[in-house]
Amino acid sequence: GAGVGAYVRADLRDADAVAALVVGVDAVIHTCETPDVFEEPGSTREELLLDTATRGAHVLMTAAVEAGVRRVVCASTLEMFADTPDDVYISELWKPTPSPEMGTFSKTLCELTVREFARDYPITATSLRLGRLVREEDVAGEEHDLMWVDIRDAAHAFRCALGRDASDDLRFAVRWQVYHVCANIPNAKFLIAEATRGIGYDPTHNFGTGD
Repeated sequence: GAGVGAYVRADLRDADAVAALVVGVDAVIHTCETPDVFEEPGSTREELLLDTATRGAHVLMTAAVEAGVRRVVCASTLEMFADTPDDVYISELWKPTPSPEMGTFSKTLCELTVREFARDYPITATSLRLGRLVREEDVAGEEHDLMWVDIRDAAHAFRCALGRDASDDLRFAVRWQVYHVCANIPNAKFLIAEATRGIGYDPTHNFGTGD
């Protein structure tokens, strides 16, 4: 592996490079992000987002499985429900309705790619559908957004998800889990489910409205 604390720049679609990065790794966090500075001659930004979200996720998951990684956490997005009315309570059981905007659509496809690997292989795969990342103090005084989540609480959610290991369970529905990561606010659009609290997620930055 690259060693603790090392940073290695690699194209997620490069199978050899990715395989080297996951050797000896216990868990993988996939942010499903394509850097804004990443460009490729002959490809549009949307094409890059789509390719890294699908082919890139497939290459990463293949390498992880072959290296014996047991836990994978991917970052999806609550933006897939952005067009749903705000007076509707949305849980993880809702069917995603992503817009064709590639930033959202690509993350949805990435989540689905990871899900299929959990279906086919004995790994623990978790999707964290993140709200809009902000810092509570930076948005103080602004009109509240029901999709806000403090970036520190999002980091807490990843730590919680990494503690989940159901790889030995034969049931796909146990190995694969989706959690909505949001703030704890009154009249929320996205509810923090008991299952999400069960992995230890308890947001502390609730924009002056929560517990």
